[in-house]
Amino acid sequence: MSLTPREYECLQWAARGKSAPDIGVILEISRHTAAFRLGNVRKKLGVTTTRQATTRLAASGFSLPDKSA
Repeated sequence: MSLTPREYECLQWAARGKSAPDIGVILEISRHTAAFRLGNVRKKLGVTTTRQATTRLAASGFSLPDKSA
């Protein structure tokens, strides 16, 4: 199963150390929606933590966007 663009975007921000409330502000969505998206990512990747999911992102070779926030 692949990630949606929004799930991928939330995961990218999480990999940069942002929390669900931070991601909500950055993406102009609620913190609950950001947490929901990250939960979907964890389920799809078969991991239990967001840190494990971000590790998978890094291992996949995808680079993080050059954004500052």
